[in-house]
Amino acid sequence: MKITFYTPKFQYNNVKQPQIRLTPPLKHDTVCFKSRDFLDLPEKEILKQIKDSVVPQNFLGQGTEAEVYRIKDTDYCVRIPYIAQDFYQSRFSKELNPVDKVNHTVAKLGYGATVMKYFDGEIPKWHMHNNHERYKFQEKIAEMPTKSYSDFLHQIANAIDNEMLFDFSGGNLIVNTEKQKLTAIDFFGISDNPRPIRPLMEMYSTLTCYGSLEKTGKKIFDKIVDAGLEEFKPNKTPCMDTALFDFLELSLKRMGDAYTPDCEKIKYEIMYNADKLKKLKKAEIIDKTVSKLLEQQLNSFKALLNKVH
Repeated sequence: MKITFYTPKFQYNNVKQPQIRLTPPLKHDTVCFKSRDFLDLPEKEILKQIKDSVVPQNFLGQGTEAEVYRIKDTDYCVRIPYIAQDFYQSRFSKELNPVDKVNHTVAKLGYGATVMKYFDGEIPKWHMHNNHERYKFQEKIAEMPTKSYSDFLHQIANAIDNEMLFDFSGGNLIVNTEKQKLTAIDFFGISDNPRPIRPLMEMYSTLTCYGSLEKTGKKIFDKIVDAGLEEFKPNKTPCMDTALFDFLELSLKRMGDAYTPDCEKIKYEIMYNADKLKKLKKAEIIDKTVSKLLEQQLNSFKALLNKVH
């Protein structure tokens, strides 16, 4: 499902503000913390609060299959398929499978409706028609640390472990530039729509969608490369099968955006060196004497990828 979200003009904190009560003749404030989670409420109260939240002012967005609403006074939202509009309260369950968890589901309702975590941030699709705003937005993404990109990659890898793929597009990523977090929000079963698995290229396509400045695109490319190569460091277990690290496809996508006469030569060098790196990493997992060769190849390959403009 692809969802277009409305941007709230306010921020929510994960922790509710403490309620402060002054009670004479105490000389000090008495502070009461209210920490009960929405999902810990009785089922009847949960369903009532969801129903009360399905109003225009809490509307977040809609896709081809469902609408999404913020559940008021919580850190959750509810996704209601059009066919479930009058029936979603017929069921409530917190029994989840790995597929549910990958899609940030925390509870299931009737007829396919779900309660999901709410993530604050912006979606690239919001800036598709305004080049100036999009370029500024992408520049902020390009300045995020490698860890932000690594976490994004690990989300995709975790989905692959559960036989799911990221539905990569400008409408399926929430970007929080303040917290420096990239959150993918839509995954589907591999069997539902079989396709080549290209995580690195998908990251680049999503983060530079609708066009980017050459300098910014290069920065984003470099950060994705760093996140990918991080998984090949000696003594580290990669987040997914080494065969799935699509450095070549990522590079071809980048070179397609900024083609130069040297691209054909670099393409074959990348193909050869990526294969060599993957073989060394597989060997190093069971034979630590290979670590030094792996590190040399890692540095050599990184220098090669730096030539991609």
